Amino acid sequence: MATLVAGLSCLISMAHSGEMAQTALILGGTGRLGAPIAAELVAAGYSVTVFARPDSDRARLAGLPVKYAIGDLLHADSVAQAIDDQSFDIVVDASARGPYSDPFYIAVMENTLAAVDKKSVKQFILHGSIGAGNSKHVFSSAMYQRMRGVMEEKTAAEELLKASGIPYTIIRNGVVKLDGTPATGTAELTEDSSAMGSVTRPDLAALTLRCLANAACMNKTFHAVDPSWVENPGY
Repeated sequence: MATLVAGLSCLISMAHSGEMAQTALILGGTGRLGAPIAAELVAAGYSVTVFARPDSDRARLAGLPVKYAIGDLLHADSVAQAIDDQSFDIVVDASARGPYSDPFYIAVMENTLAAVDKKSVKQFILHGSIGAGNSKHVFSSAMYQRMRGVMEEKTAAEELLKASGIPYTIIRNGVVKLDGTPATGTAELTEDSSAMGSVTRPDLAALTLRCLANAACMNKTFHAVDPSWVENPGY
């Protein structure tokens, strides 16, 4: 983690010194994970735009100086119109399916990649789930079968991002602690695809910031785990 911390310190120093005016687009930025990420980016000096539905609840972003791109992530024309020729240095996908039907994650990735200026995006960070891609072996066969549909969908979204040519970072989480659980500050990123554990949303947001503009995170897939949570979830 030393390399990540060093990258974060450099990032904040540059932002406050006026040497860098980075722009970030956050998908799912009004949600339980997206809002803490937005707060972290604002504090680091980023100009943040949150993609949101017209009727989305923005209470979690109250007081934050963010801009909004209004549209529907499931409709390509709506995403293109909402972004409307804007360019972003960073894209963070913290969206969640919620009440939407399948194939939410595939559609969101396809529509976003079609709308953004790929040449301007220096990094695309996707928040995914342990169980996708090469990590399905973490779960028992019976449990994985119950989640198979969404995991295959998330795997497809990961592959679309990897094939896009945009520098990417994928951060998978496993057990996310209840909303409101405070950060521990001890969460870690590992490339071990068998790692599984708990993590809080504020810690996921902090890990996101540590990976921004950090060569140690580029074109890699991580699992977010926190050794301070000792549990036996029984997967």
